[in-house]
Amino acid sequence: MASLAAVSLAACAAEPEVAQTTPPSATVDQAPAEAVGEILLGPASEILVGSGNKYQIDEMLTILVTQPKAGDFRGFSATCTHSGCIVQGVSDGEIACGCHGARFDQETGAVLAGPARTALGRIAIELRGDELYAIL
Repeated sequence: MASLAAVSLAACAAEPEVAQTTPPSATVDQAPAEAVGEILLGPASEILVGSGNKYQIDEMLTILVTQPKAGDFRGFSATCTHSGCIVQGVSDGEIACGCHGARFDQETGAVLAGPARTALGRIAIELRGDELYAIL
């Protein structure tokens, strides 16, 4: 009986198997340094200085492109980092989220007013002639 108890205890002490899981998908900020693709967004002339324009790429990604200074285009994920709402756009020189009032800097995506605590994800934008491209 003692040997049966020892076998049972040994089985209980064995290390559990590590569960296989799928790694989380990368955010825009965690994307590889090399470009994995480019998307034509549209004419740069559609974005006035001090404003922005949203481009829905697919059901998971909407890009906000701002032009804080003439000829200086910045790209961000349009998904608010507070609760996942799509930001409204640029208002009074700030990126505004209408869900809970978060505000972000139109040049850097940094949080200017909560409740968001994390900056918007940056997306590389290239200007070619008058066309804007997102580099993903």
